[in-house]
Amino acid sequence: MVISPNMKSIYHLLSILIIWLNISCNVAPKNNYVVPAEFEEQEYIWLSWIETGFLQGDPFYKTIVDAIKEIHTFVKVKIFYSEQLDYDKLQMKQRIVDVLLINKIDTSKIEWFYNEKKFGAIQDPGPIFIRKEDGLLAVADFRYAHPDERSEKIDVNAADQLNLPIISSPMYSEGGAWQTNGKGTMLLVESVELDRNKTMSKEQIEAEYKRVLGIKKIIWLKNGAKEEEWGLLANGVYGIGTGGHIDEFCRFVDPNTVLLTEIYAADTIGNEISKESFRRMEHNFQILNQSTTVDGKPIKIIRLPAGPIMTRKIQFSALTKEEQSWFDGVSSDSVEFFLTTGYMNFIIANNVIVTAKFWKEGLPESIKIRDLEAKLILEKAFPNRKVVQIDCLPLHHDGAGLHCHSRNQPKA
Repeated sequence: MVISPNMKSIYHLLSILIIWLNISCNVAPKNNYVVPAEFEEQEYIWLSWIETGFLQGDPFYKTIVDAIKEIHTFVKVKIFYSEQLDYDKLQMKQRIVDVLLINKIDTSKIEWFYNEKKFGAIQDPGPIFIRKEDGLLAVADFRYAHPDERSEKIDVNAADQLNLPIISSPMYSEGGAWQTNGKGTMLLVESVELDRNKTMSKEQIEAEYKRVLGIKKIIWLKNGAKEEEWGLLANGVYGIGTGGHIDEFCRFVDPNTVLLTEIYAADTIGNEISKESFRRMEHNFQILNQSTTVDGKPIKIIRLPAGPIMTRKIQFSALTKEEQSWFDGVSSDSVEFFLTTGYMNFIIANNVIVTAKFWKEGLPESIKIRDLEAKLILEKAFPNRKVVQIDCLPLHHDGAGLHCHSRNQPKA
């Protein structure tokens, strides 16, 4: 039977209606796929390649090159790239190869993913790989709010190019907003999930994550750090963060252990923003301390220090229109914003952990000490993995970090 385009549209609408009815009735039919944890074996780490910077920061690719140097001997790298500047598709690929070779990177460990629309923080709209017990992969396709519709289709494009089945959802979800232990337990953040899905209840959100990602139990944390909020904050400094993405403050280390950001008391002195962040992290600590995984095991909590508090002042009139759109109610030509510093936004690439460092010549010695302390804690949390630190500052100008500009593809 030949199905007309109109009939296809009707069938598509009916399928979405059925999904929403399942959500409304709190029904989560199994699809036999489960989302693996990032600490499991990975086949690829996807990294986005962007030639430019943002908010007067250095080009993003400078951090990406440093990350590839550290991980490409432990895992294959898939570079997510697009036409940029005056380079067409082939010229852009050759440009990247030239930069990699200059940096003595083995390009035989590099694979390529071309996308029509460039995108930096691919963690959020990028492909979420889910896996069956037999090892077969699929891609979970959630909705993603972005002015350019092509950005919402990144995950679908990936599934099409990789010839993988798609499990679709009408719910909004961002990859950096949740964490899973790969055994059915998920961490969500109220301030993010309820903001992105204003018409849904927590129970409906839970049901959809269970249906699509094979989740069995969800632990709800409240908020991320205050400086991670969006817009002009009470101290006159702008926040350019996500409003509470969990990859900035809480990550799974193994099925029963998490890292949780710790705000030092010294950082709160005379700083109302940090005081609020301290309160929020301690509230999250209490929630985790009283929670168990789906199999009833208590959650072990390791505290990782917050990154140093860093801001940037820039000239508003010197920004592009897109950059200016990040700041509402500007009353002068000088704009100050928080950099999304932190050690939690790391990549787990099989036998290596790559995280941020912040000390440079001329900065206070206290930052150097904090960098070292964070490295030592991560080494204890991941005793069988190498921990390295690189300069991620270009990405912090994007309200993001290294994990935000990456995607894990698990072993199939």
